[in-house]
Amino acid sequence: MLSHRLSRTVLPLHYALHLVPDLENHTFTGSVRIEATADQALKELTLNAIELNVSSAQVNGQAVGFSLDTDLEQLTLSGLVAAGPLTIDLEFSGILNDRLRGFYRSTLNIEGQDHTVATTQFQSTDARRCFPCFDEPDFKATFGITLDAPSGLLAISNGAEVSRTSLTPQVDRVVFADTIALSTYLVAFVVGPLAATDPIDVGGIPVRVIHPPGKGHLTQFALEVAAHSLRWFAEWYDLPVPGGKVDLVALPDFAFGAMENLGCITFREVLLLVDPEQATQQELEAVAAVLSHELAHLWFGDLVTMRWWNGIWLNEAFATFMEMKAVETFRPQWDIWTGFGTSRAAALDVDSLAATR
Repeated sequence: MLSHRLSRTVLPLHYALHLVPDLENHTFTGSVRIEATADQALKELTLNAIELNVSSAQVNGQAVGFSLDTDLEQLTLSGLVAAGPLTIDLEFSGILNDRLRGFYRSTLNIEGQDHTVATTQFQSTDARRCFPCFDEPDFKATFGITLDAPSGLLAISNGAEVSRTSLTPQVDRVVFADTIALSTYLVAFVVGPLAATDPIDVGGIPVRVIHPPGKGHLTQFALEVAAHSLRWFAEWYDLPVPGGKVDLVALPDFAFGAMENLGCITFREVLLLVDPEQATQQELEAVAAVLSHELAHLWFGDLVTMRWWNGIWLNEAFATFMEMKAVETFRPQWDIWTGFGTSRAAALDVDSLAATR
């Protein structure tokens, strides 16, 4: 019987992912080496991929046949594999789509001119649209990411930048530090004409806001909230901030409010950038709540992750609870629990309707 779930016979350990986005033509090419282990001999192995043109596949250095099932969004590699360690090498290409999922393109207007930003949104099952992978939340692995980016553009990912070397006058190769073990839906990278604040130090963790040029004056409130919440969560959880850095990325086109990618948290621009002198209390509360929510996920969601998507309610509910506690200590005068009680009562009213499913 065919299944949309992957076998647990093969477990990924590390991905070495190399991507080359073409911002002018809205395409990308890439390669991935997956270090894995098989607990028994196999005649074939299956991982996830969709909307990708796979051009080459090797297992343990030997070329193998492959086929893509677009209904199941699975890539099957054929050929006998012995039990034990194995290496999967794949080359592929794809489209920087305009659907706000997978590896997609966002449009940034700077002084009347449109510029392309290549960015990602992988939750829940869209990492497979960017690179072949074991795209289920309990298949955690470390990631070493390399991006070939146009010279002069900002390139960021989950890990801190380790090196940036010039390949040609037009292209730089940017290598990032390996991550801790992550689910594929938490992998992220951004390439585009963006600016970054100077990092602030929060318990040894550098924190920046990545923003469109000319909007640096709108970043101070987010940095203040982030510094407070990270310190508060680290003390409350009695665990240091996971990962080596925190980048808060304001994007002009984003499907959700924000996404808790470890070290590279992405936001809809209006939920990160704000002028506290001009904003209403409601607007400031929204920024503080969303930002604290995503930072809470660094521990509960990123470091500790549900095995399958039927646990997403707990992932989000606990982050919402922790968001409230952090914001309460950030601005006690906002009396944020009163608003929470009102929202909860409204939600229960809707839940009680006969039409609610």
